[in-house]
Parts: sequence; C-alpha cells; structure tokens
Amino acid sequence: MQTYSTRRTTFLAIALTAIAAGPLACHNSPPPDQAIAELHDPDPDTRQRAADSLRTDEGVPPNAIQPLLDALGTERFLYVRGAILITLGKSGRPEAKAPIDQAVQSATDKDSRRWAGRALKYWMIATHALSADYAFPDGWPYGQPGYPRRLVE
Repeated sequence: MQTYSTRRTTFLAIALTAIAAGPLACHNSPPPDQAIAELHDPDPDTRQRAADSLRTDEGVPPNAIQPLLDALGTERFLYVRGAILITLGKSGRPEAKAPIDQAVQSATDKDSRRWAGRALKYWMIATHALSADYAFPDGWPYGQPGYPRRLVE
C-alpha cells in the first residue's frame, strides 16, 4: 500500500508532466503541404495561421516560397499580408527581397509598416546582412537613409 507521501509525489510528478507537455499538445500547426493549401482558404484567419505555421525555427520549407509569393499577390487583408511577408522574411530567399522592399516602401499605416519592417529585419538576419544581435533603432527601417520617414504618432 502506498503511503500518503508516495501518492502525493506521484500525483505531483504526473501533474507537472501534464503542465509541461500542455503547450506541446496545444500546438496545432498543420503539416507544410496542408498549410500551403490553406494559403488559399476563404477564411482570412486560416490563411494567416497557414502563413504563420510555415515559419518555424528550422526555417521556411523551400516548396512554400512560390505559394507564399502567389498568395501575397492576391491577398486583400493587411494582417494576412503581414504574416506572409514575415514568413517570406524568415526564409531569407532572394526572391522574397523585392516584395518585402516594395511593402516597406508602400506601407502607409502603423501595422503594415511594423509587419514590413519585421519582414525586412528577419530577411537581413537570415541572409547574414545583419547579425541577430544588431541593435535595431525604434521604428527601423523607417527614418533611415533610403526609407520613408517615420509616421507621426
């Protein structure tokens, strides 16, 4: 028969394991091929999640780059465009640079500028143009030479 102390220790071990594994179990990213297909889903939230899920610590799947570029060309929702741009930035792929630069130059609202700037930052880090520990100034790249002025707050 187990003592109270043994039962308590066993319970705590199981509880802590469940708590630690909780975030892993809740991570519902679709496989890359499914996420690529979901870039054309009618629901913009699904498209955003698809773009976000293609951006991992291991990078962006090479077969996702062209579908992301195609989706960017037709996407109407700014927040989904932002997710696509950031994922393209994380890829560091040369073909992602032109649409990121275009977004940086043409963004007129605060959110679009933040997403475009983040995409450019990730692209520059991925290509080793800047180090990951570079101290980016607030609002970068806006207000820097060659970039639009910062928005007045």
